[in-house]
Amino acid sequence: RMTTEQLLAESVQSAREREASTFDTLAARAGRKIVLFGAGTLGRKVLSALRGAGIRPLAFADNNRELQGGAVDGVAVLALEDATARWGMDALFVVTIFRPQLGEGMGERLARLAELGCRRTAAFLPVAWRFTGVLSHFGADLPSRILGNAAELRRVASLLNDDSSREVFRQQLAWRLRGDFSAMSPPTPNQYFPPDLIVPRSDERLVDGGAYDGNTLRCIPNGFAHAWAIEPDPANAARLRSRIDKRVTVYETALGRKSGTTRFDARGTTASSRSDLGKVCVSVSRLDDLLAEEGPTFLKLDVEGDELAALEGGQEILRRNQPVAAVCLYHRPDDLWTIPLFLHEALPGHRIFLRIHEYDGFELVAYAVPPDRCR
Repeated sequence: RMTTEQLLAESVQSAREREASTFDTLAARAGRKIVLFGAGTLGRKVLSALRGAGIRPLAFADNNRELQGGAVDGVAVLALEDATARWGMDALFVVTIFRPQLGEGMGERLARLAELGCRRTAAFLPVAWRFTGVLSHFGADLPSRILGNAAELRRVASLLNDDSSREVFRQQLAWRLRGDFSAMSPPTPNQYFPPDLIVPRSDERLVDGGAYDGNTLRCIPNGFAHAWAIEPDPANAARLRSRIDKRVTVYETALGRKSGTTRFDARGTTASSRSDLGKVCVSVSRLDDLLAEEGPTFLKLDVEGDELAALEGGQEILRRNQPVAAVCLYHRPDDLWTIPLFLHEALPGHRIFLRIHEYDGFELVAYAVPPDRCR
């Protein structure tokens, strides 16, 4: 397997050439016969990209029985076993599911295709690299764009404080740069409060950015003294208020680097997020304004891609209180380097760790922990 330095040593030009050729090589070996495994949102995006290039996939394969026997965007949907029995020896099966589901990730899905007799398989990335309309998608982006930030990525690697963090970082580079999911670590438990990293406190004063319905607050070990639960989705905030006690202050607002308003896609789920197409207008607040008189000991941020903006709007809170910070890194490709570097600059005495709490890098969290709170 490639080391972190080997992964980062490729030139941007070499990556561009690989982006342009990898899918064409795979498709040519299969006589341009393509089956897409996954008929959801990503599958439809890949289908549209292929059609734009004049390639019509043979079918979708999907585990959803409600879709089997029908069609999605004009392409037939078969059970996975039926599709592999029919085309497993000839076609290229492209996995177009990229979300943790049923306890498996991309590596497990690729292995399952091989077990069912598929000779040629690939994750969706070579298609996404070759054709427009798919990227960026969560942490996925063009390798050449990622490698344009190789210096920053090397800095992050040098900041990580344990072998587990360094291996998680290497794995993230491997799939993003090479489409290699073969050696991904399994998810670790206790998201935001890993007992191998952080000494818990019974008097924790926690900022819960992206509080949803209070699910994080219900998982705090040893309890807490007070929490500021920040949730912009009106339906989520209503459920949150119905489930809290007097220790929790709820702010129905989004977080950002400056105050104002924004359009918001209010789904009433954990996936609610800021969006120009959102039908709801919500307020945006700076952490430094919301908590100007407060003294948090712990900052958790899972705000669907606005993590860096939220941190930038809370620099005084960080400087003054030196809290533990647990910040999600997986919503945007550049989160992998911009957020750890920001945390190091804002909290220079803290130790930086990475842990992965779902398959394929979903729920990837950077932890900045002051030395007196480290295990």
